[in-house]
Amino acid sequence: MATLPPVIFEVNVVVPAEMRWAMRAKGVIDDWLMSDAAGQRPVNQLPAADLQMAVDHSELKLSWLELEASNAWQAITRASEIVAEILPELLRSRTMRIDATLQGPDPDLRRPLGA
Repeated sequence: MATLPPVIFEVNVVVPAEMRWAMRAKGVIDDWLMSDAAGQRPVNQLPAADLQMAVDHSELKLSWLELEASNAWQAITRASEIVAEILPELLRSRTMRIDATLQGPDPDLRRPLGA
């Protein structure tokens, strides 16, 4: 009997923040990604960190392209657990946005353009 492929979500956590705080948080995340703690996690559980800065607005965005979960709520919960391990204060932001998007079964279509 054939087994069903795992359900895969793209999860994004976006936190608008003051520029210096966002830069410091990005540095903490980058350091964690290079640490042994991150090395113990599967690759699909490691977030990509992106920092967008403007004069009046900065955002820190963490993205998981292939987070396996049974539903969107579980995907968001798993992403939140990883964020709590890296930088717990990020989860206390009042203006944080989180979304989970169901991904298709073809891994080539899940990759960002140019990757």
